[in-house]
Amino acid sequence: MEVNINHQTFFVNGQHLIAALESYGLTQTKGVAIAVNEHVVPKSSWESFQIHPGDHITIITAAQGG
Repeated sequence: MEVNINHQTFFVNGQHLIAALESYGLTQTKGVAIAVNEHVVPKSSWESFQIHPGDHITIITAAQGG
């Protein structure tokens, strides 16, 4: 299925959010927040959260600085 991750189109093999994150190449999940269609998905739900064709997934990574 085709989804949009951070403004790029990705083809995902699977129906759960974790499959989309793997397709994106996300390996580090510490300090990461995920939103699907502008709704935050708790990390505890990433493996079971079902995605749909055309969903917009936003991956936000915390950064250090001052």
